[in-house]
Amino acid sequence: MRRASLMGISLLYLLLFTGMMSEAHGQALPYSSVEVFGKKGEHSGEFNEPFAITVDSSGAIYVADARNHRVQKFDGTGKFLQQWGTQGDGLGQFEKPSGLVVDGQGAVYVADYDLDRIQKFDAQGNFLREWGANGKKPGQFSSPTGLSIDSENHIVVADMYNHRVQKFDAQGKHLSTWGSYHPISVFKSFFNFLFCQEAEGKFNYPARIAVDNADRIHVSDSYNNRVQVLSGQGEFEFQFGGVGSWGGRFRVTSGIAVDHAGRVFVADFYNNRIQIFDKEGSYLDQWGEPGDEPGQFNGPTDLAVGPEGNIYVVDWGNHRIQIFKLSKEVK
Repeated sequence: MRRASLMGISLLYLLLFTGMMSEAHGQALPYSSVEVFGKKGEHSGEFNEPFAITVDSSGAIYVADARNHRVQKFDGTGKFLQQWGTQGDGLGQFEKPSGLVVDGQGAVYVADYDLDRIQKFDAQGNFLREWGANGKKPGQFSSPTGLSIDSENHIVVADMYNHRVQKFDAQGKHLSTWGSYHPISVFKSFFNFLFCQEAEGKFNYPARIAVDNADRIHVSDSYNNRVQVLSGQGEFEFQFGGVGSWGGRFRVTSGIAVDHAGRVFVADFYNNRIQIFDKEGSYLDQWGEPGDEPGQFNGPTDLAVGPEGNIYVVDWGNHRIQIFKLSKEVK
C-alpha cells in the first residue's frame, strides 16, 4: 500500500513536471533585449572564469575575474574602465576573488576564496583593509563566496565551507553567526512538501547572499537546492525550491538578487537558467537554456540588479557577462 502511494506521488510529479515544462516552453521571454560583453582571455575586458558581480548606484559594474585573480570595473554598457589585483597573498592581491558588494559610500568589498578573507577597497581600487583567516571561529572563514549589505552598512557573508552566514560591520568587526551543516537527501528535496521543516536555518554549502529592502537575508543554499529567507537577526522565516528542473525547482542554486519590488532572481546553475520569484517565494517566470548564444548559459554563477532594473548575469563557463532588460512587469 505504501509503495503504491509512493508510485502515485511519483506519477503525479511526472505529470506536473511535463505540464509545467510544456507551459514554460511556450511562454514569451521575460526580457526585451540582451547585451553581451567579454570573452575568455587575460586582457582588459576579458575573463577567465568570472565568478561574481555587483552593480553600484551609478550603474557601474564590478566583476570578480576569478582565474585572472582581479576585479574589473565597467560602465553600465560593459565598457572597460579599470582593474585591480594580481595573484598572490599580499594586500590588494587575490587567490580567486569570489564575491563582491559595494556600499553606499562606494567602497568595494571582495571575498578572497582561497585566502579566506574579505578585502575592502575604495571606488578606485585602492586597498583599505582586510579581515578574516582560515578557521571555524567567529570572524574566520572557509572559502567565503557571496557578499551582501544591509541598511546599516553591515556586510553579510556566505561562509561556504563552514556552512554558515556571518555578519560584520564595515570595519570588519564580527557581529553575528548563523547556521550549521545539514545536507538534505535528494528524496527529501524532491518531495519537500512532505518534509517542509527539514533543516530550517541550516545549510549545505551556502554560496550567495542577497539582502532586501526590509533587511531580510536570502541565502542560496546551493546543494540543498533551495533558497532560505532569514530575518535581519538571522531567524528562519521561510524557504522555497527543491531539486528538479521545472519552474520553481533547482539543480544547485548559485547567484541571487532582489529588486526594488522584492522580486527574487535566482541563478539555477545546472539547469542553466534564471528564475524569478515573488517576495513570498512563489514562482513567477524563468529564462535560459544551455548554450553560448545570447540568452543561453553555461553555468550562471552570480547575478545583480542594476539601478534601472536590468539583470546582470555572470555566464561562468562562457567567460562573459550578459545584461538583460526586462520586457514586462512580472506580477
